[in-house]
Order: sequence, then C-alpha cells, then structure tokens
Amino acid sequence: MLIQQVIREPEVVQIIVKNVDGSGSITTGLGVALVGAGASIDGVSATKYAAANVRTFAGVAAEDIPINGYGRVTAWGLAQSVAISNVGTSITITRGDTLKPGAVAGTFFSSLASEAISTLLYKYVVAASTPVAISTGSQSYCHGIVRAL
Repeated sequence: MLIQQVIREPEVVQIIVKNVDGSGSITTGLGVALVGAGASIDGVSATKYAAANVRTFAGVAAEDIPINGYGRVTAWGLAQSVAISNVGTSITITRGDTLKPGAVAGTFFSSLASEAISTLLYKYVVAASTPVAISTGSQSYCHGIVRAL
C-alpha cells in the first residue's frame, strides 16, 4: 500500500493489484474489484469493477495494468481519470454526483440517489469534475473522489 506523506496536495491511498481479468488490460480510469470467489482470492488478484462484484470494489486504476501484470489503484482520494459509461443516450454528470458501476465493465454511471449509497456498501466514487458531453457513441472521463477503503 502506498500512502503519501502529508503534503500540500490531495491525500491519496493507492494499492497494488494483479490483473487477472481474462478480457484484457485494465486501463487508467477503470474501476477495479478484488477477486471475491474461487481459487484466486488472495487480496491482490483483481478484475474490472461491475455491479456483480460491488462488495469487493478496490478503487480506480491509476495506470494501465496488463493481463497478469501488477499496477497501482487509487483506493482513497482524488483519481485524475475515471471512466464514464456510454449508456446509449446523452446524459449529464455534474460535480458531486455519486457514481455506480456502468454498463461496460470498469466504467461508472450516475443514477444513484444519496439514500441508495448503502447498496454500494458505502464504497463509491464521487464525480469531482463535469466530463465533456457524453453521447451515444463515446466514452468520457472525469476526475473523481474515490472512497473504497
């Protein structure tokens, strides 16, 4: 675990994970979940975040992590890049929106009411910037405050 010393920048806690997601690299900005079933439970093996693995949400990838490679994941604090899901229609995400797992594994989407945060086990990302327009054919990115610890 990497915990930076107190400095005049946002505090960030990062963990190291191993990408065991058979569908490819975990790229910067994608949500990451630790493996929570089967023989791969070891506290370091990880896959892309999705609604099915919300209980093991670990954070947002801080760098590209190749298959069977190791990389940093922001578990607490400001993530410079958070992937927003293309949901097939134009949507608006603004600062302060709580983000939940999107339609595409690893991405995030905003349609969560504050009272429903418990459905994410109080582990989530808050949009810290307003992304560029999200249309039917594109992915977008924003800054986000990660709360995965």
